[in-house]
Amino acid sequence: MTGALHGIKVVELARFIAGPYCGLLLADMGAEVIKVERPGGEDSRKFAPFHNGESLYAAALNRNKRSITLNYRHPMARNVLTRLFQWADIIIENFRPGTMESMGFGFDKIQEINPKAILVRCSGFGQTGPLNHRPGFDAIGQAMGGVMWMTGRAEDPPLMAGVFVADYATGMHAAVGALAALHNREKTGRGQVVDVSLLESVVSMLVSAIPDNALHGNEPPRMGNRDRYAAPSNAYRTKDGWVFIAASNDGLWERLCGVMGRPDLLERDEFKTVSLRYANVEEVDRIVGEWAAGLTEEHVLRLLDEAGIPCAPIRNIRQILNDPHLWERGQITETTLPDGTKIPVSGVTIKLSETPGSLRYPVPAAGQHNEEVYRHILGFSEAEWLELKGKGVC
Repeated sequence: MTGALHGIKVVELARFIAGPYCGLLLADMGAEVIKVERPGGEDSRKFAPFHNGESLYAAALNRNKRSITLNYRHPMARNVLTRLFQWADIIIENFRPGTMESMGFGFDKIQEINPKAILVRCSGFGQTGPLNHRPGFDAIGQAMGGVMWMTGRAEDPPLMAGVFVADYATGMHAAVGALAALHNREKTGRGQVVDVSLLESVVSMLVSAIPDNALHGNEPPRMGNRDRYAAPSNAYRTKDGWVFIAASNDGLWERLCGVMGRPDLLERDEFKTVSLRYANVEEVDRIVGEWAAGLTEEHVLRLLDEAGIPCAPIRNIRQILNDPHLWERGQITETTLPDGTKIPVSGVTIKLSETPGSLRYPVPAAGQHNEEVYRHILGFSEAEWLELKGKGVC
């Protein structure tokens, strides 16, 4: 069974997370992705954690891809890039704006080479605008996009999220944009530019915070683990762990009061509505916290599950890795490092019923597929291939 994007050809000129994550999502859905790296490998291959010298950071982002190396600065690289762009349906790049143009491959030139090519451009601040030439990493996107200001506890400084939310959100937006452009190409026969940025991907998550500030002047306070609009919705310590409880509407609150053996709370005026409970969140959290603290994590979760109240253990990575639910659904699966070591990784997240994604290729070493791609996909003769190798082009 082939993936939904079987037959779609992708050239990935990207490093770190946002661009490679876009390429990963497309590869998981069946696209043929050729990752182009500098000789020796792109920057993420130097990032910890490592296993036998292989970056697990890079491995997680590069499975399902073929890797070639190319020295962009070599004069002969232009011919290689031209052939890659002729072959591709989608080109992903996350250089700073203007870099592709300085290499002689702005979108106008790419359109001359291949009018159907779609150019996906991931950057810190977008291809246009007064900030477009600023460098950007995930933390910069979180900081300038407002998420860092809203994260953490009120008494603490602004806090980064625990994962690279700006990078991954940008990669997701880039993949969605690429698919939209592919669909449009079916009607027009022509490609287009997909322009996504770290800043705008983060700002897109602010949702109601923007109109609320514009109309009422409200700045969202840092709330820790609390919900911004309802209570109880927080992390609570048990005798032996932590649980998250989200009883954020009237019906769930009534059930929770029953589970806690506190029907009296339903009669208290300050807890009558969602907004009143939120206004009295300190007292609500104190009551729920004292109840949870007297029980084990397993006991709390069992009582809440039986009552149909949303809840969860707050798990560490080892607990996630050992979750049979995730293994059964393929969200935790295995791939193979270049040295043959099998490693668990996050699997294909989007489950399609007729054309499911899959892990087809193991993690490649940098340049592992040089001969296959240069000779058999790009059409270089043996003599040309040997010349490219001999002159340090790849």
